Amino acid sequence: MIEDLMTTELRPNHEALIEFEIPEDFHEIPLMLPPEAFEAALQELALAIWPGGTDFQREVTAAAYGAMAEALEADGTVHAAVGLFETEAGGVSIANLLVRMEKIELDRPEVIAASLHEMLSLEEHRDVHRVDLTCGPAVASFHATEFSGDQIQQPIAFAHVELYVPSPLGGDLLITTLSTPSLADLPVYVGLMSRLGDTVRFSRDNSQVQSPAQENEGATRGRDQHLTIEEETRSVFG
Repeated sequence: MIEDLMTTELRPNHEALIEFEIPEDFHEIPLMLPPEAFEAALQELALAIWPGGTDFQREVTAAAYGAMAEALEADGTVHAAVGLFETEAGGVSIANLLVRMEKIELDRPEVIAASLHEMLSLEEHRDVHRVDLTCGPAVASFHATEFSGDQIQQPIAFAHVELYVPSPLGGDLLITTLSTPSLADLPVYVGLMSRLGDTVRFSRDNSQVQSPAQENEGATRGRDQHLTIEEETRSVFG
């Protein structure tokens, strides 16, 4: 279901470069582009979603994602993408990936991760776990929501997988969110987020910041953590 990867680079400020890998099945939702480039990117996205669709389907899709992009920019999102994956049964599984960067005053990743774990654990609807990535400590959070409205006959349930990654450079918090209505495929997306987390790299002046976990035992601990997260998520979401 998920094979080829592509590297995504973010530079939300002039101080740090953030890199991570995601499957090529994710199609980027254009953000922070000039008007002409924005419209062209929307058309490209609509074509990727509806390669064999009609002009009307692509026009509606472009308009919908255009409105979504504006809302995401206003919310501080620095990267967004929609993933369409073919399932073993021949259906389509869909997921949205959102990435935000937040400024924080603390500069010790282990302290930030511990504080986030404690704070998020206070919310009863969340299942929160402290995890170790190759770039350092992080926090994984799982919860579910329902989307409803006057024009929706039946509420749609969404599962959300969030990963909070403090920058080892200090001052920044990377927040990635995977949301999907394809609940049966949730373990796949949990594994995807786990692998994404282990590809996160923070750098300044093109020099990557290595953590002790990355240099010594990050790969082994990462593999162990993937299994733990997936097993725990199945027990929570079924």
